[in-house]
Amino acid sequence: MGFIDSIKSFYFRAFDFRTRSSRSEFWYVFLAQILIFIPIGFIPSFLFLDFLVSAINILIFLPQISLTARRFHDVGMSGWWLICCPLVLLLIEAADYFDTTFGIVFVGPFSLSLLIIFIYLICKKGDVRDNKYGSDPLAVL
Repeated sequence: MGFIDSIKSFYFRAFDFRTRSSRSEFWYVFLAQILIFIPIGFIPSFLFLDFLVSAINILIFLPQISLTARRFHDVGMSGWWLICCPLVLLLIEAADYFDTTFGIVFVGPFSLSLLIIFIYLICKKGDVRDNKYGSDPLAVL
């Protein structure tokens, strides 16, 4: 899937939490987001671009969750694994609030391992054959 097709698919399949998405689709959308947000970050905030950034974040929030769940489906994992991300943030906040030793000993290594697993899953080649989430998105029809 090409760059433009990935962006179109990102929005047209915003509510699709059941099928699969290829690595190229995921990474082209990631690249597009980088190309949008990096230039905005260099513009001074007195130009009231905070509203624009917030609007863009709202527009990409649900499609990004959907795309990541479909990416997990492509490797045969449930999209519910995305729940780990907010749980890690809650643990980090709890460690910061209660005790720094808890954060250094438990939360830090736990968060790092979940991040490594997450990156591995989104970078892993998808199942070549059909899985319980559908057929291979790269299969030639």
